[in-house]
Amino acid sequence: MVTSPTQLSSDAFESTHQMANTPVILVKDLQKTYDSQYAETQALKGMSLTVNEGDFVAIIGPSGSGKSTLMNILGCLDVPTGGLCEIAGYDTAQLSSVELARLRREHIGFVFQSFYLQTRMNVLHNVMMPMMYSQVPKAERVRRGQEALRKAEVDEELWTHKANQLSGGQMQRVAIARSLVNEPHLILADEPTGNLDTQTSERILSLFQQLNNEGRTIVLITHEPEIANKAKRVIRIQDGLLSEVR
Repeated sequence: MVTSPTQLSSDAFESTHQMANTPVILVKDLQKTYDSQYAETQALKGMSLTVNEGDFVAIIGPSGSGKSTLMNILGCLDVPTGGLCEIAGYDTAQLSSVELARLRREHIGFVFQSFYLQTRMNVLHNVMMPMMYSQVPKAERVRRGQEALRKAEVDEELWTHKANQLSGGQMQRVAIARSLVNEPHLILADEPTGNLDTQTSERILSLFQQLNNEGRTIVLITHEPEIANKAKRVIRIQDGLLSEVR
């Protein structure tokens, strides 16, 4: 029987996760079908995947291969039509929308191609935003926000700048800092270098490697082989199926 995240404190979740040595991601025979008025589309066709703590996995595939569908399910933004998807031991199909939101908020960090920063907010407030929904006291939000910005190597002189005053690389570092503030077990990065030049992409990937070396579990979605090759494991997705490359 799966225990609901709403019945556990964060400390209890952490303890259970470590003691049980549970995979961060466990996917078995995962299926996702979309029904429309005219046709049924099977986006995921029975894929299986295990990601353990400390892994750095790149999932590579062309447009339409199922990458976005898989990322949405791993990020608890959607649930499968069939099969199993467990995040740190929690069967996401068995959780309510409130429980899925808590699992996302407290245990998953997201980094997106388009950054999704609030352009009228300054850098520090953007990074602190995920904690505003967790009733974290303001002083603690500031402390953790500043710590995450340092870890993401965002220059302190930029912390009071508005997000729309930053370069693409600076915005992505801020987005990475935001993904770290709730100290997640898992970072999901969806095409995080897609809008960046080659040199800036290299710097962002080096930051992901550094975070992984510190123990963060990272799953990175990309369509670029040179980006995927920076990860420890490379898995190809094609026509809704997965195959391990290395």
